[in-house]
Amino acid sequence: MRDRRVRQPDMSAMQPRPAVPPFEPPPLPSLITDSTRRILWIVSLYRAVCGALLLGAALFLDLRALSIGAPNAFITAAGLYFLYGLSAFLWVQRDSQLLPLPALLLVLLGGDLCFLALLIYSGGSVAGQLSILLFPQLAASGWLMRTQVAFFHAALTSVVLLSLDGWRLLQGAIPGTQMFQTGLVGFGYFATVGIALALGRYTKASEDLALQRGIDVANLEQVNRLIIQDMQDGVLVVDLNGVVRGHNAQVTRLLGGFGRMRGGMRLSEFSSTLHDYWRRWQEDFSEALPPFKVEATQRLLRVRLVRIGAGLNGGTLIYLEDLGRAQGEAQQMKLAAMGRLTASIAHEVRNPLSAINQAAQLLEEDGSVAPEGQRLLTMIRNNAKRIDRIVGEVLQLNRRDRQQPEVIPLVEFMGLLVEEIVQAEGIPTGGAVMNIPDDLLVIFDRGHLNQITWNLVRNAWQHCQKKQGSIRIQGRPGYMGDAVICEL
Repeated sequence: MRDRRVRQPDMSAMQPRPAVPPFEPPPLPSLITDSTRRILWIVSLYRAVCGALLLGAALFLDLRALSIGAPNAFITAAGLYFLYGLSAFLWVQRDSQLLPLPALLLVLLGGDLCFLALLIYSGGSVAGQLSILLFPQLAASGWLMRTQVAFFHAALTSVVLLSLDGWRLLQGAIPGTQMFQTGLVGFGYFATVGIALALGRYTKASEDLALQRGIDVANLEQVNRLIIQDMQDGVLVVDLNGVVRGHNAQVTRLLGGFGRMRGGMRLSEFSSTLHDYWRRWQEDFSEALPPFKVEATQRLLRVRLVRIGAGLNGGTLIYLEDLGRAQGEAQQMKLAAMGRLTASIAHEVRNPLSAINQAAQLLEEDGSVAPEGQRLLTMIRNNAKRIDRIVGEVLQLNRRDRQQPEVIPLVEFMGLLVEEIVQAEGIPTGGAVMNIPDDLLVIFDRGHLNQITWNLVRNAWQHCQKKQGSIRIQGRPGYMGDAVICEL
C-alpha cells in the first residue's frame, strides 16, 4: 500500500483579514514653494552671519584668554563653518534644487552638525554653549516638514552632541555637568521642533483655506461676470466720483456707443442724461426718474439706481431696462393669448360649419330639391368653404412663429403654384403669366410663401379685368444683393 498523505489546508490563510487599513504616513512636502524658499533663505542668512561672527571673534580676539583649548583648530573650524554657511546661502538661491525638501533639510543640518562639532571639540569646555546655534535650523525643519520626521532631526542632533560630550568627558576635557547641560539643550531641541511643527501645520491649513477661498471667490466673480454679461438689461458700476468702473455689453447696445465706451470714463461721457439722473438721485433717493429716449438708438430706457457699499468704497449700480423689449414681450404674451382664443373660436365655428356642409350634401344626394334650389345649395357649399378657408388662414396666422426657412428655386415654385391656383380658382389659361429668372433663389418658409402668393393671386383675379395676362408675376434680384424682389 502506498502511503498517501493528504495536505491539510492552512487554516491561518483562510481566516478573514481584519478590516484595518494599513498605516500610511502623511506624504512629505517635496516641492519648494515661495514661502519655503523664503524660510530657507532666512535660515541660510542666519548660518552665514553666525559663521562670520565666529570667524571674526576667532581672528580678532585672544582665544587663549577665552580658555579656548586649541586656538588654531578653532580658527580653522570657524573658517570652514563660514565657508559652509556662505555656500549654503548661495545654494538655496537657486531656482531649481537638485534635492527634495526633506533631503535638503537633512543635508543642511548634517553640515551644521559637522562644523559645529569641530568648533565645540576644538574650543574645549567654553565652546559647549555653541550648541544653541542649532535652534533656528531645527525650528525650520519642524515648520517646513510638518511631520513627525522632523523629530528625527532633533534626535540626531542630540545624539551627536551627547556622543561628542561623552568622548570629551572620557578625555577629561569637560566636567560632568556639561553632559547635563547638553541633555537640557537636547530636550529644548525636541520642544522647539514640536512647537514649530504645530505652528507649521496650522499655517499650512490656513494657507490651504485661503487658497480655496481665493479659488471660490475667483469662480464666483467669473460666474457673476457671465451672468451680468448675459443679462438683457444694461448694468453700469459708478463710483462716488461719477467714474464708470465697469459695464456689460448691453450698455453699448442700448446707448449706441460701440467702440467708444470703456471703464474709467466719466458717466457724463457715457450719457449726459444718465449723469443728470445719477446726480439727482444722489440728492434725493426717493425721486422718481422718468424713462428717457436715446437719440442714437431710438430706444426708450427706464433707469433704476441701487446703492452698493458704504463710505469711500461705495458706489452705484445703474440698471437700464429697454421698455421696447418689455412692451414686445407683453405683446407676445397678448398674441399668444389671442392665438389660444382664436383656436378655441375656430373649433367652435368649424363644428356647426361641418353640420351645414353635411346637411347640404344630404339634400343634394336626396334629389328632392327643385332645380332652382340647386343654385342655393351651391351658394351654401361655396360660402361654407370660404368660411372654412378663412378660419384656416387665421389659424395659420397664429402659427407664423413656427417657420422652417429653406432654399427655394423661385421660378419652379411659382410655376407649380400658379398652375394649382389656376385650377382651383377657375382662372383661364393665360390669365396669369410669370417672368422670373431661372437662377433666382429665395430663403423662405414654403407654407407661408404658398399662402401669401395664393391670397395675392386670388385677390388680384377678383378685382382685375379678367383678361389674358391680367395677373403678372415678376421676380428680380434686390438692390442690396442678398434680397429678392417679387412683384405681382
